[in-house]
Amino acid sequence: MIPPRWQPIALALFASLALFLFLGSRGLNEPDEGRYGELGREMALSGDWLVPTLNGIPHFQKPPVIYWATAASMRLLGVNEWGARLPSALAALGIVALTYWIGASLFGQKTGVAAGVILLSSIGFFVGAHLLTPDMMMTFWITAAIACVVKYGRGGHRLWAWLFFLAMGIGFLTKGPMAFVVPIAAAITWQRSRRRGDTPLRLPWARGVLLMLAVGLSWFIVLSLHNHELFSYFAGDELVKRFGSKTHGRSKPFYFFAWVLPLALFPWTFAFLGMVGVKLKHWRAGWRPQPDHWLLLGWIGIPLIILSISGSKLPTYIIPLFPAIAIALGHWAPSGAWRLIRQGSFYAGIALVLIMLLGASQMDRFNDRLEQQATVRPIAQHLRTATDFSRATLFACEVRAHGWEFYLGRLTHLTRTDSDIVLKLTPEQAVRIIPSPKACEALMLAKAPAYGLVREAGFGRYFSPEKWVVLDHAGDFLLIGTKGCALQPR
Repeated sequence: MIPPRWQPIALALFASLALFLFLGSRGLNEPDEGRYGELGREMALSGDWLVPTLNGIPHFQKPPVIYWATAASMRLLGVNEWGARLPSALAALGIVALTYWIGASLFGQKTGVAAGVILLSSIGFFVGAHLLTPDMMMTFWITAAIACVVKYGRGGHRLWAWLFFLAMGIGFLTKGPMAFVVPIAAAITWQRSRRRGDTPLRLPWARGVLLMLAVGLSWFIVLSLHNHELFSYFAGDELVKRFGSKTHGRSKPFYFFAWVLPLALFPWTFAFLGMVGVKLKHWRAGWRPQPDHWLLLGWIGIPLIILSISGSKLPTYIIPLFPAIAIALGHWAPSGAWRLIRQGSFYAGIALVLIMLLGASQMDRFNDRLEQQATVRPIAQHLRTATDFSRATLFACEVRAHGWEFYLGRLTHLTRTDSDIVLKLTPEQAVRIIPSPKACEALMLAKAPAYGLVREAGFGRYFSPEKWVVLDHAGDFLLIGTKGCALQPR
């Protein structure tokens, strides 16, 4: 067994290895990684840090911190998968460190180390740490905010209370309202549980919330002042409708996270279910949580209810709850067999992470099976070898796969329904927008040689085999070209 004083260092080294190894070995998966990668590439190229663009068109669907981090990383490391994913991996490493610190501060070093290993080796967290999405970075700021309130509540300087609100503001600038919901739920629950004790928690809520909103809403306010129509878009489409309606096509049943959470926690699922069962029995027997326990319950329970009633649900939305669950498992898990697992959790975690790393190193072998989530890297690399590539017209028809532009290093023609247009287009932007899929073939034949990205089903629907040739495929995507193009089928 590793001596206690070396365990935090061993955890940090192990986490670094797990999070950075094979980070760039596979292509960016569609649609999310391709989209965020291209947004970062275009920002790094243009130097415009205020208005993100996607395929050259202003894109306001998410706030900018993830774009800033990705663009900065690619300026440092180049336009590649490693540079694109590094911000997510660094955020995940920070979350593991903060989870260790919170667990150790509240319940001792053994809990902190166990929590860090449990978190790192949970399949949902491990996979999320290797994906270019805003979820991991938002989770970092959420966990940082809670760490600040714990530090303050443990007798830290009042500055930590202000950093609590600042971290939430930056978290909102990373993705949205959950950056407020999770830390506030944890802090209020912890505060109420301590109100009758010897050490009540007093936070500057009024001025702190003003700071939080000033930071969190700053980018939205600046853009809305420049483009007044953006205010209704931000407030209506991206806030109210995303939470309270099915407009964004992510509606799921209320119980959606009841099965997502156990799957994402694997292989610690049964320990989690056992922990819940044991604590319910203790509750019926008269046990009540202590204030530090209430912090974890507020961190998990209230956000989970809010997420469940939201009109928009994705599996990654529960990642901010993972650190609290890992701490709870490290501290509260049932005795017996689990005690042996907890004592050897570092070694069990190593084995689990090594298995997942082996899977990550082989992902490209299974690319075609990912269908709409496949990476388009292989067909883009094939296209770049064409002798007429530099003068060819490039397009995507009825496809949301912006890794296409990321790997080609060029802006392309795109069907209007897949362009996320919010503001009025400039003439330069409008000329690249194809009005409809049916118009795509005629427009592209007039610009031959032309190469396009389409779905298998869309090729037979919108393109004539007599005029086009299938040159390559990846997952559900086809690379097609006009008859007589220089590229040969593979």
